[in-house]
Amino acid sequence: MLSVFSLPILSTVPRSGTWFLRYAISFLCHLDRGGRIDDRLTQRIFGDPSGPSFDFQNFRGGPLFHVGGTLPDDHLFIGHTVCPGFAASDVDWWRSTPFHVPGYDYLHEGMNYRYTPIELAAGRYAPLRVPALERAARRGRSRPIVLVYRNPLDQAVSYFRYGQNHKEATYNSIKGRPLAAMALRDYLFESALPSYAKQFISFQALAERHPGQVRLVPYERLMAQPVEVLAGILDHLSGAPRERPALADAVWLARREHMKAIEQELGRSLDGTRIDRGSHTSQVTPGRSDLRIDERTRSEAMAFLDRRGLDVGLFEWPLTTQAATAAA
Repeated sequence: MLSVFSLPILSTVPRSGTWFLRYAISFLCHLDRGGRIDDRLTQRIFGDPSGPSFDFQNFRGGPLFHVGGTLPDDHLFIGHTVCPGFAASDVDWWRSTPFHVPGYDYLHEGMNYRYTPIELAAGRYAPLRVPALERAARRGRSRPIVLVYRNPLDQAVSYFRYGQNHKEATYNSIKGRPLAAMALRDYLFESALPSYAKQFISFQALAERHPGQVRLVPYERLMAQPVEVLAGILDHLSGAPRERPALADAVWLARREHMKAIEQELGRSLDGTRIDRGSHTSQVTPGRSDLRIDERTRSEAMAFLDRRGLDVGLFEWPLTTQAATAAA
């Protein structure tokens, strides 16, 4: 397979709909190619009944996806990364702030990019030329880039819970200390917010420099209107609006309850990270997962991010305990 020098980027902050996007877009591509997907809960058949079934058993989650025919490009990146083209020297605290766990920055973590895993393709790997992606993005000449980001408080709570139930010590503990024994507030300010700020500021900076190239999309809007918002994301990645008659079906098939049914069928979590065959999909309702975060902590978190140059007005902040009680 030819090397990938240029491709659109669909990045997410961890715990911001990554697997929903991977599956919804993969389902769309599969249906666009005449494939078939059986709804495990309703027994309805989507797509061509005589077409090939979606191969859940061998699906690994990317980060590269063969999207030719659905998008104008042959490949799409869906995963976590720092924005290509970002100049770390522009942010004084950036290099001195480490990510608290690996996985926030796939394109710069020293992977074997000659063998980048690819889905929906005949081969299993494709060579990825990261320096070429960097140069094009720095000059404002790259393919379109999108970041889907959750508000920092919900993201921290979700990642905290996710890490507690992860099967690997790299994620279920910090510096040898189990997350289960760690206070959420300590995790928030010592780990979650610094990592969030480091990833987010890279996209914010490129969006300010090349606004037509980089689009920032709140996760909360994606969850509230998944078909409409995902259509907008795909239009940006395509460079123009397109008709996508199978999109609503693909989104429906990627719903949480259906993915849990598929996990039960497979006998494992779809991302392979859960202990005791648990599901990696969150049960937390967007905007209401922070009920242990009070107004004081929220204000301190906003100030923390503001001092680091993040535009806190871009986030759809959740209700605090007091506000939720007053609204009830």
